[in-house]
Amino acid sequence: MRDDDSFAVISKIRRGMEVMLLEALKQAGVSGIAPSHGQILLALFDGRRLPMNELAEQIGKTPQTVTVLVKKLAEMGYLKSERVPADRRSSVVSLTEQGERLKPVFQSVCRQLQETQYRGLSQEEIVQLRRMLAVVAENFSAYSREEDIPNV
Repeated sequence: MRDDDSFAVISKIRRGMEVMLLEALKQAGVSGIAPSHGQILLALFDGRRLPMNELAEQIGKTPQTVTVLVKKLAEMGYLKSERVPADRRSSVVSLTEQGERLKPVFQSVCRQLQETQYRGLSQEEIVQLRRMLAVVAENFSAYSREEDIPNV
C-alpha cells in the first residue's frame, strides 16, 4: 500500500470549514449554532414548512437526530415546530422571524467558504475537483447512513 493521506486531508478540510463557519457566525454576533444546525437552516431558508421526516431525508440525518437538532434550534428561537392537525404524530418545521434573520449571515458565510475552498484553482480545476469528489462520495455512499455510525 502506498502512502495516501487523503483521509487526513479530507478531515483537515472538514475541520477547517467548521472552524471558519463558527468564526464567521461569531463575528456576525450569532452564537449557539453548531455546524450540524446549518443543514437544517439552509433547507428552510426558502420559506417552506417541511415535515420532520422530509427534512431528515433531505439532509441525510435520522429522524431522531433531526428531532434533537430542531428542538435545540427552537429553544434558541430560530425554528418552530407544529403538529399536523390531520396526523398528530407528525410535525412540520419552519423558521421564526429570528431564524429568517440568519439567512443573510449564512449566505455570506457560504460565499466565504466557497471563495476559500476554491482559492488558487482555475474554473477547469474546480469542475474537475467537483467531479472527482462526487465520485469519491459515491464510492462511500453505501456507508454514509448516519444510523450505521455507533455512538462512541
